[in-house]
Amino acid sequence: MGDSNRQDERTPLLGQESSQIPQPTQYQRRSSTTKAPDAAEVPIVDCEAGSSNPNNTSRRSIGILVSLVVGMFILEAADQLVKPAMVRIYEDTICRNYYATQQHELFPTGQDVPEEKCKIAPVQTELALIRGLEPVFDAIPSFLVAIPLGMVADNPKIGRKPVFMASLFGVMCQLLWAAIVNMFPETFPIRYVWFGSIFMISGGLNLTNAMLYTMVIDVTTPLSRASTFFTIQLVGSYTPGLVMPLITSKIMENSGNWKSATYGLILASFGYIITATVPETINFQNSNEEPQPESTMDTASAEADSINSDSTTPPEKQSSWSRCKTQFNEFIESSSFVFHSPHLRILVCSLMMSMISITRAMEVLLYYASSRYSIPISKANLLNTINSAVCISVLFCLPFASAYLTGTLGMSSQRKDLLIARISVALFAIGWYIVGLAPTLPLAIVGLVVYTLGTGFSGSVRSLAASFVEPHHQARLNSFIAIMMAIGNFLGSPLLAGLYGWGVSTGNPFWYGLPFVGLGSVFAIVGFALWFKLKLPRELDGLDEVEEPEVPAR
Repeated sequence: MGDSNRQDERTPLLGQESSQIPQPTQYQRRSSTTKAPDAAEVPIVDCEAGSSNPNNTSRRSIGILVSLVVGMFILEAADQLVKPAMVRIYEDTICRNYYATQQHELFPTGQDVPEEKCKIAPVQTELALIRGLEPVFDAIPSFLVAIPLGMVADNPKIGRKPVFMASLFGVMCQLLWAAIVNMFPETFPIRYVWFGSIFMISGGLNLTNAMLYTMVIDVTTPLSRASTFFTIQLVGSYTPGLVMPLITSKIMENSGNWKSATYGLILASFGYIITATVPETINFQNSNEEPQPESTMDTASAEADSINSDSTTPPEKQSSWSRCKTQFNEFIESSSFVFHSPHLRILVCSLMMSMISITRAMEVLLYYASSRYSIPISKANLLNTINSAVCISVLFCLPFASAYLTGTLGMSSQRKDLLIARISVALFAIGWYIVGLAPTLPLAIVGLVVYTLGTGFSGSVRSLAASFVEPHHQARLNSFIAIMMAIGNFLGSPLLAGLYGWGVSTGNPFWYGLPFVGLGSVFAIVGFALWFKLKLPRELDGLDEVEEPEVPAR
């Protein structure tokens, strides 16, 4: 997928076209007693799947992708049942506590409080604070384990699946804990929901997403990767959002908030079982290949490593801390491409900002619309249906647009991804500005539609970032993305909550939309970086060729 096949010391990890014979890497060049195999000795391998049996591998790839999509569909449907119900449950718990302690004469302890009486500033500020700080506490353990778990996922003896399943299990445990705290408000103060962040020690939602994208990368080719991301988003993420908000709203109105949350938790358990059927993908590209002569090179390298390790302390005699420290240093050294490439940093930071928008802004929109436009949360939840309907339309068209850009216009896959990302981020900025400043609900819906038209942003930027690195570094790249998303939630979520709380405290509905004006400004900055600062690998190579004589020798 890369535009350039040139490697030098300053761009050591730029991807190469899958259709060309790979060149020896810097690790393979360590041995002076071995040589690369003759091209005639290497069996012809299906470039579409990395297998000498194209049909068999293609079927396996499709089977894995289908299982992932089905699991994602069920889990997203469960999330659509749980999230709006939990927002209303949080609000109700806070509202009851407020009236029981501050205005006991209006609603004595144990008496139901009408939802419209919960839109007052003290309740909404506390709701924004609790929901806003949850991602902050989630980010702390997620940040601590992202690098080591990324290393574990890159280990062929362990792979992606155990990390994926463990992180997903932690997310489900956190949801269950939040339900328990709200179920027994006399026993647990509402802020005890923050202790659920301890379950994020297994990786959390960001690492779950990172491993999901890594598994997809494992079983797809660079040429089809972006379209695959779009398809997975379309079927696995947004299709449930088309119908589930309607179902959730009906359940919340007719059966209560707890029924919706309970159904969601049960459905999430079923989705977890489905994803458990997905096989390991780390060795997918090589699972059907015949033994190749380059294994001699790997053996020689392994023997050299063995000799080197024999001269030092044996791994089994090292302390756990020493092994962890050694692996961490090796990870940082081998992953320096993330720190050294300003263009890769732009892409990773862009994904961080988009994650704030996806995970937190839509929830803030839920109680923002309820408060500003005086509608119940169950009705405000229908905005998710509009969002999903537009997302589906966009993601349905994106593969055709991608094919037109690469086929008819002859764009490289990288330049196509960059163009989509640039247009999408502009739509993000404009859309959120409209939402934040809209005096009426219909105009806010227009802004939401404009924002949603940029749905292709995440898939394009992920595909573009993947093209900057070698395949064996994909999990580490996605782990860094997970770290940056955790940092984004750490910083962005309380900022959105603070802006919303400050706006509500003024009593003037005009200021309720401050979080979305802030998001619009952030995406305007990201858009500037993508439009005017980001360079593709081929352009970087051209700059290297011009500037190389000017680099002083060291």
